[in-house]
Amino acid sequence: MVRVLRRSCRWRGGAKTLLDIIRLLVVTTFFLQATDLRCSCSAVAAVEAKRDSQFVELSVKSWVEPAEKQIAAAHEEEQQVRSGSSSVEQQKNWPSFREAPAFRNGNQCPYVNRTRIVSDTDEQRMCDSSSVHIAMTLDVAYLRGSMAAVFSILKHSSCPENVIFHFLAGDRAAELRSLIFSTFPFLRFKVYHFDEELVKSRISPSVRLALEHPLNYARSYLADILEPCVERVIYLDSDLIVVDDIVKLWGTRLGSGSAIGAPEYCHTNFTKYFTDSFWNNKAFTKVFDHGRKQQQQQQQQQKKSKLCYFNTGVMVMNLVKWREQNYRSKIESWMERQKESRIYELGSLPPFLLLFAGDVEPIDHRWNQHGLGGDNLEGRCRALHPGPVSLLHWSGKGKPWIRLDARNPCPVDHLWAPYDLVLQSSTSVSSSSSYAS
Repeated sequence: MVRVLRRSCRWRGGAKTLLDIIRLLVVTTFFLQATDLRCSCSAVAAVEAKRDSQFVELSVKSWVEPAEKQIAAAHEEEQQVRSGSSSVEQQKNWPSFREAPAFRNGNQCPYVNRTRIVSDTDEQRMCDSSSVHIAMTLDVAYLRGSMAAVFSILKHSSCPENVIFHFLAGDRAAELRSLIFSTFPFLRFKVYHFDEELVKSRISPSVRLALEHPLNYARSYLADILEPCVERVIYLDSDLIVVDDIVKLWGTRLGSGSAIGAPEYCHTNFTKYFTDSFWNNKAFTKVFDHGRKQQQQQQQQQKKSKLCYFNTGVMVMNLVKWREQNYRSKIESWMERQKESRIYELGSLPPFLLLFAGDVEPIDHRWNQHGLGGDNLEGRCRALHPGPVSLLHWSGKGKPWIRLDARNPCPVDHLWAPYDLVLQSSTSVSSSSSYAS
């Protein structure tokens, strides 16, 4: 700037007036600002050019990126969803539930390790001899019923912390595990993956589509899926509530010849569960001979024994005997015969009748007030059976949460409603594909 001033002074004839100096300073400042502006514009242009170049480079790179990286990214996204990070997506598939209250043991309860089961390899806590083991299935369409069933069991149990739940799920086990924990933070439970491919090829058409769901057959595989240390389990369907202490059912004594215990119904027309093709084949009907002999020993005063129906939605199962006798493979064998020659109509029940009818340890009827969902075709309302009630079971087509949401409930549905943990804002999730029987 000094040089410019000197040159200007010589050009002006050496004038050194204050006004001239001020004018020169203004002109010079304007000149320098204009120069800086051109430099800044050039810098911005360079940055933009570089950015555009990078964008083009990335765009081209995306076309030639190795397939392995794309697959890895997809796997990472799927893992995030399964770990519960995508809660918005989860809400689209099943309802939300409020957190259940914590239920604690009384002083009279046997000691158990009350630490929550935190891993699938935590076998020591699963093998607690003081625990009551309950097995259920989990499916998106049936979660509302499952949550109500668990809540009812805990609420009426004298030793709720002694109860361990074994949940079988066909898929999305990690998400279901998170959902169970968020609803029952103090629950002792484990979620097992059930491979539906084990039974899909063996399932034959039934009178109701819901009865063909693979999870309907998961109860046959409990002895293989649960830890070997679990020697006994109560299997329960998800469309029921328990209004008595589950320890009473757990205490059922199974005879040496009984692999299962369940309420029996001997006034039911047993023949309706099988087709004429079955009854006309002596090779098939002779499977009931052993059951008749067992009943004759138990009913010596009766001249003629009668095979009794039992509902497989409530069973006390001796898993030791199941493993010894390999009942799972025997049930699969009957399912394969059904595919070859149609010998029954009703889902997963008939193979159990073929194996155990007449050999079931009878349990008081109060532990399965079944049929509250009506029949398998229309689902009409039904009243409770006479006598005391410890367990209400909505077997059949009608389910209480569906009828309640439709504002067309049966009278017995109001007995289920107090155990419903669903948040009403999420009841728009469809549950019409319920499968349990």
